Amino acid sequence: MYDGVVTLTEARNFLRSELLAVAATVVPDQAPRVTQDLGPVNQGALSDDRGPESVCTITVETGDPTSPDPEALIGFAAETLESRGWKVESAVENGRYRVTAHRDGYDLTVDASNTDWRLTFTGQTPYADDL
Repeated sequence: MYDGVVTLTEARNFLRSELLAVAATVVPDQAPRVTQDLGPVNQGALSDDRGPESVCTITVETGDPTSPDPEALIGFAAETLESRGWKVESAVENGRYRVTAHRDGYDLTVDASNTDWRLTFTGQTPYADDL
């Protein structure tokens, strides 16, 4: 993916663009929306508010309320991620669908439910020390 050293900001930008691209491919008639992107943060910020920025987490939502088929959308999300080089696992439990994907230290999940037409894509960059 990258040659040489990658900054946390570059990793965040890659993750954000990847989440938006996959979401737009899976639900092409809707514009995906970033619902969380706080930028690089310190994982220990909640406990002591000290330390360097170490990771980025981003959430993107999309979906089509006129054709809510979570099983089909999750399947297409898994196929799309695999075609982009992600290692993918899928699970279904009690009407909830989840794809978990990994690539070069990045982690990503896609969640859908029988009771909601939205797909939620959440990704995390590798920790800064692993870039």
